[in-house]
Amino acid sequence: MRINLSEVQMTEVKRIVEKEFLIKAIVPTDDYLFINCFAKKQKEIVYYHLFLEIDTLIIRCYARVFDSLGLTIMIKNTAKKLFDYLVNQTGLKYTKYIENGVVWNF
Repeated sequence: MRINLSEVQMTEVKRIVEKEFLIKAIVPTDDYLFINCFAKKQKEIVYYHLFLEIDTLIIRCYARVFDSLGLTIMIKNTAKKLFDYLVNQTGLKYTKYIENGVVWNF
């Protein structure tokens, strides 16, 4: 189920992601909030999906990163900042971060 964020929260999510990436689109659909972005220097595409599953906030990331440790660190740092912000804003006790099919704990 899609996470419903206020305009202020959406602006903050966009600001968090823009700090590291150049945003192409933030598109809410019926199922999730979809963030499509690419790294400024490496021109790699990164996708974040934000959605709710029962009482759990899911932050799912798809990234095709080839031999770029710097970009990998950027992706995780951005996800951690999103994670912290959304946990504080939504008050959900359970949150998962999934990157390329692997669950990560912060």
